[in-house]
Amino acid sequence: MFEVESVSYTLRFNKQKLKTIEMTTKSSVMGEMVKNGGALSMQLLEALFTFGLVKEKGLVAVPQTEAAEIYDKVVETNGFMSVTNAVITKLQEDMGFMFR
Repeated sequence: MFEVESVSYTLRFNKQKLKTIEMTTKSSVMGEMVKNGGALSMQLLEALFTFGLVKEKGLVAVPQTEAAEIYDKVVETNGFMSVTNAVITKLQEDMGFMFR
């Protein structure tokens, strides 16, 4: 999904990660998407990205500090909306029940 410094990363979501993100950001992911017509705030996008980021090889979770640095690089390289679309697409794949 993303490559930074020759390392491939992807996003993985599950119910527990989503609960952690909502507790941390004090906002509902689905509520924000509905309220904002599919757009995410910068804070929520960063939280989803950093909590969901894993290395593709072995699906090893990336530590939060490192994930935040990668987030900055990916947003600067690909653009905010591109990253938003990637996060929402991955949420739909991993947590499809939320979108039915």
